[in-house]
Amino acid sequence: MKTTLLSLAVAAALSFAATAGAAPDATATNAASESVKISASRYHMEPQEFQDYQSSYNLSNGETISFTRQVGRFYTAIKGQPRVEIYAVGPTEFITRTGAHLRFADAGDTLTVSNYERLPMLAKLPANTTVMAKR
Repeated sequence: MKTTLLSLAVAAALSFAATAGAAPDATATNAASESVKISASRYHMEPQEFQDYQSSYNLSNGETISFTRQVGRFYTAIKGQPRVEIYAVGPTEFITRTGAHLRFADAGDTLTVSNYERLPMLAKLPANTTVMAKR
């Protein structure tokens, strides 16, 4: 009985491994291009580390973006738009689920937002839009 169960488990694992190596279908490829996978390699940021960034910034395109923290989670919002959760991927870098990349420099005085068009906003922008700000 134990041998039969072990054989079934091994067969199932081999079957799963074979299908995992198969080429992705078009639906999976399209879905992957619309979002970013947040992996376990996220950076653990303590709330006090975020204090340098918890502010509003006037972006080079005239918009205002702000950063807030609530119950151990970090958020950004463009003035007048819904807030978006951001995930630390380094001590000065964050990413959204949709692929906007936010990078701080100069102890939080400088901000660069790559793929800015992936943040929620009313206007549609071209791909790979980058904006910058200084406090």
